[in-house]
Amino acid sequence: MVLEINGVTKVFKGKGKSKLIANDNISLTMKEGEIVGLLGQNGAGKTTLVNQIVGLVTPDQGEIRLFGKSVTDDRVYARSICSVQPQSQVPLGFLTPRQAVSIIGKMRAGKNYNPKRLDMLFEALDMGKWADKEGEKLSGGARRLTAFCMAVIAPGKLVILDEPTNDVDPVRRRYLWDVIRNLTDNGTSVILVTHNVLEAEKAVDRVAIINQGKILTQGTPSEVKRSVSNQMRIELNLLEKMEERYIPEWAISYHQSGSRLIIKMNTENVTNAVAWAGEQVELGTVMDYSLTPTTIEDAYIELTSNKVVVSS
Repeated sequence: MVLEINGVTKVFKGKGKSKLIANDNISLTMKEGEIVGLLGQNGAGKTTLVNQIVGLVTPDQGEIRLFGKSVTDDRVYARSICSVQPQSQVPLGFLTPRQAVSIIGKMRAGKNYNPKRLDMLFEALDMGKWADKEGEKLSGGARRLTAFCMAVIAPGKLVILDEPTNDVDPVRRRYLWDVIRNLTDNGTSVILVTHNVLEAEKAVDRVAIINQGKILTQGTPSEVKRSVSNQMRIELNLLEKMEERYIPEWAISYHQSGSRLIIKMNTENVTNAVAWAGEQVELGTVMDYSLTPTTIEDAYIELTSNKVVVSS
């Protein structure tokens, strides 16, 4: 087993006598070559858990083992086998992406450093035009991709990516997921920390949904979806906000965020849903819509959000 987390709890002191429970009795395991997604809102406890895995923070209770060895007993070992892309942007200063990635590669791999891997990563992520540009002049997305390359230029046995797609444009996000998946071909395991549920569903082998320091559910994407419901959903791109009174009676629940409206229904109401959505397009309230089975996003919303409204 690559990673074993058993009953980990971490509490931070707040103002006065208040306490913040960042992780609450978390247990999780991970096999070689797996991509495991930690999904949760900002402040859910994801980054705190990651910091404990690499030995930067010590659990108040519980134990973390990497390849059978206790992280608490040997923090240097933990850091030697983990490669991390932090959530915060890496300050590059006047270094170019090529220089920054090359330095990290030589530090981690030593004599085994292969500069051809740098070229392969930059080509796979279409970073050629930024490769020799000073870090201070790079966009947020380019710096994010550079930080990713720094984490995987000489990957450890466990790669931890904390919000790797932040600020990255849609095209290069696709390239990024391909590179992440290719990491596992050689047995590398990946922890993907993100709140981007839609992207994560396509990339991970297993997923754990974290909220307020607790793991609410975990398993394969299919298992997580089945744990909530086996319904259908229709997603609409709105041209104007839809009031609650216009939500159809057959809707089991709905979630509206900005211009997106997601409605869940039983399968027998699919025909009604398509007809209703078509009418909304003709009325000019909806730009377009799509009908799909329940997604991890539905499970995530239902488990973590108070914004789900159940029809009476």
